Amino acid sequence: MSKCSWLLLALMACGCATGWSIEKKRETYSSLEVTLSDMSKKVTAYYGRQGQTVPAAFDASEFFAVLQRVYPDKQKVDMIKTTYRVKARGIDDDYDVILCDRGSGTKLLEDLSCTLNRVDLRYWDSATPTPCDFVADWRTYCK
Repeated sequence: MSKCSWLLLALMACGCATGWSIEKKRETYSSLEVTLSDMSKKVTAYYGRQGQTVPAAFDASEFFAVLQRVYPDKQKVDMIKTTYRVKARGIDDDYDVILCDRGSGTKLLEDLSCTLNRVDLRYWDSATPTPCDFVADWRTYCK
């Protein structure tokens, strides 16, 4: 085989490997977006049924405590708790939760409960790693 053929074959193999990685990420994190959005609906409904808003002191511990009470798939709750670094905070009458990679600390998703139909911010497909910090301008998304 000529050097050009080997080079072409190597480039194709790298391209396929990279494509698989992107597809695997898309599959994993798209599913996670749906789960996180569903969890937000359950947490918000939990407080709503009690005639309350999300407390200002809301944090990751409270997020998981509520989910343990109301989320039907406890395995998903445990998977998120053990697989990701999770941070949560109260924002006005709602809350903000972020999931980050445990190893690198890179932010993957951020969900603001004021928009229950979707996960608001996704970072997992960004070329630049994002620190595991809350978005500063959250009001932009809660209009």
